[in-house]
Amino acid sequence: MRTTGLGLATGLITIGAILAWAVTYEVEGIDIQQMGLIMFVVGIGVGITTLVMAAAGQRTTVTQKNQSTVNGVPAVTVETETVRQRDDNV
Repeated sequence: MRTTGLGLATGLITIGAILAWAVTYEVEGIDIQQMGLIMFVVGIGVGITTLVMAAAGQRTTVTQKNQSTVNGVPAVTVETETVRQRDDNV
């Protein structure tokens, strides 16, 4: 399961929450609380996107064709289709 974006999401949420609700410092031309709120919302979006992508996984369709011959003449053809769910925990 690929969850590498969760660290980024956690960092953005934490820093954004601190800037939005804990910092009272004023800077001319920059609204620190608004910037913190934007970081907080982006962090939540990154976290949700990471979890959705990790849950989706990767599907692979494998088609296998087996053909048997009798005296050089094709006798039976069997096609098998398999859908595999790839697990990234390997």
